[in-house]
Amino acid sequence: MPVDPAPPSQPADPARPTTGRRVVVVDDTSDLRNLLRLVLVRGGFEVVGEAADGRAGIEVARRTVPDIVLLDIAMPVMDGLEALPTLRRALPRAKVIAMSAFGATQMAARAVAAGADGYVQKGTSLHAILAYVEEVSGLTRRPSQPVAVTQGPDGGGTTRPVRSGPVPVGRAGGTDRTDAAAAALEHAPIGVLEVTEEASPRIRSANPVARRLLGGSPEVGSLLSLTAPGLAHHVATHRHENDAVFEALVDAGTVRATLRRAGTTIFVYLDSTTEDVGLLRRAIATAAHELRGPIAVIDGAVEAVSWGLDSLSTADQEHLYRSVKRQVAQLDRVTADLFTSTQVHRGTLHVDLHRVDVPALLTELFGGHDRIGLDLADVPVAWADPLRLEQMLGNLLSNAARYGAAPVQVAVRPGTGGRSVRIEVVDRGPGVPEDFEPHLFREFSRPASSVATGTGLGLYVVRILAEAQGAPRRTGGTRRAARSSRCSCRWPDPARVRA
Repeated sequence: MPVDPAPPSQPADPARPTTGRRVVVVDDTSDLRNLLRLVLVRGGFEVVGEAADGRAGIEVARRTVPDIVLLDIAMPVMDGLEALPTLRRALPRAKVIAMSAFGATQMAARAVAAGADGYVQKGTSLHAILAYVEEVSGLTRRPSQPVAVTQGPDGGGTTRPVRSGPVPVGRAGGTDRTDAAAAALEHAPIGVLEVTEEASPRIRSANPVARRLLGGSPEVGSLLSLTAPGLAHHVATHRHENDAVFEALVDAGTVRATLRRAGTTIFVYLDSTTEDVGLLRRAIATAAHELRGPIAVIDGAVEAVSWGLDSLSTADQEHLYRSVKRQVAQLDRVTADLFTSTQVHRGTLHVDLHRVDVPALLTELFGGHDRIGLDLADVPVAWADPLRLEQMLGNLLSNAARYGAAPVQVAVRPGTGGRSVRIEVVDRGPGVPEDFEPHLFREFSRPASSVATGTGLGLYVVRILAEAQGAPRRTGGTRRAARSSRCSCRWPDPARVRA
């Protein structure tokens, strides 16, 4: 949910005199926003607003007219790259610094091409970020061109210039390079194809995997339609979009293509959909991203404590403690889901069934949580694995918080015929696209339009653990009614288990 100051009676005047130190922080992780606020205030800046997604960030920035906007790239509702053009028009004098956890070279170039003044890689030390904000805002040395700060080997920051144009990836069949990151693309396990943004796109470069998928060595400057007409059609259709995802038929078979823009260049990332290794690579990438966020927050909290507890108020110390506790819980959820998925594939998944008073267990887990409502009907004692049940509920609630909207409620109901117990986690979000519902509980599954982070394992694990404890097998998605999205799971009662 967005966090911002009470709106003034009149919008702030964009032409008013400014201190140069008014900041709005836009990031979907509240713990990271808190850390950034701590270090910015410590450095003499004034944090005048916060938001948890790009759309809310635009509204907060319009009301507060900051001098600096720290803008996360990957967020729900509206991501940072989508929000950037509007922010530039609304706040032409403000400095916008983009933030992301991975892909510093690629993301920095894309962010600057979209209008950012600089780029920060999450996980960089807080003091390095503070120094960088001062530099980009012109309060210290004013950079002559957009720059990016990325995490160095010691956790500090390394600053380097960022070109606003495309990142070169070499020439097909050649080894010429002008950027160190281009060498990594040459050895990337997926296809990387660079094409023009014309209605009939031409090939600028292709790495070895792209050349193999397209069948041979496509000539630089040739029309993509001559090599892969199906792929060329999709690229031409989506060439004005960022992060378009589609499937196309090429010489090696069907590929999953992701289209991304950088200036006047389009990068097309190709991953074979017929190979299990392609799915595994995507799973590793999303899991790594999901792990990196909590690690960055914990590392920042440790750095803040190293300033000395005397420099932190009691409230700030409590914030840091709760931040670390939440992020450790998030790491535990991610690793538990990865381990559960591994157990399923190895055939070693085990559940330890006990008699469980479900309403009492839910009251113990969530009774004191001010953001989770409980609706507990009188139900029979169920046979379930309490630890697995807690893991499932954690996944459902995390999913509601990430993709849904408040209020969130956990409801317990008798199952069909009174012989099972049903637990529902209900939120007021828009739900998922109807055509995606059959895929919702599959492993590593996510809508093509999704910009939120996640491993793609949470609901899959819920389904597997529910079935392991006696629930009917299911492959469909959530039920939706009146903007509510629901997930339900069932556990057999003792009589059913004994039968």
